[in-house]
Amino acid sequence: MKTKKVIANLRKEANAALSKVFDKVEEVSKRSSLQIKIHNLENKIKNVKIKIGNYIVENEDKFQEIKEIKQYTDEIAEINRELVAKKELLQNLKEAEEETEETADTEKTNKEKETK
Repeated sequence: MKTKKVIANLRKEANAALSKVFDKVEEVSKRSSLQIKIHNLENKIKNVKIKIGNYIVENEDKFQEIKEIKQYTDEIAEINRELVAKKELLQNLKEAEEETEETADTEKTNKEKETK
C-alpha cells in the first residue's frame, strides 16, 4: 500500500512539474510570437519611411523650400557625385589592366614568332 502512495505522490509531483514546464513554454512562445510581430511592424514602418525618402529624392524640386530636406538632398547629390567618380576610376583601372594584358599577350606572341 505504501508503495502505491509513493508512486501516486511521485505522479502528482511529476504532473505538477510538467504543468509548470508547459506553462513556461506557452509563455515563452507567446512572448516570442509577439516579438516577431513587433519586429515585422517595425520593418513595415522602416519600409514606408524608405518609400517616403525615395519619393522626396525623386521629386526633390517639390521640396526645395524645406531647408532640412534640401540639406539631405544636397548631401545625397554630393555622395552620388563621389560614387560616380569612384565607378569611373574603377572602370579606368579595369580598362588599363585589360590593355596591359593584351600588350603582354601580343609581345609574347611576337617573341614566339621570332624564335621560330
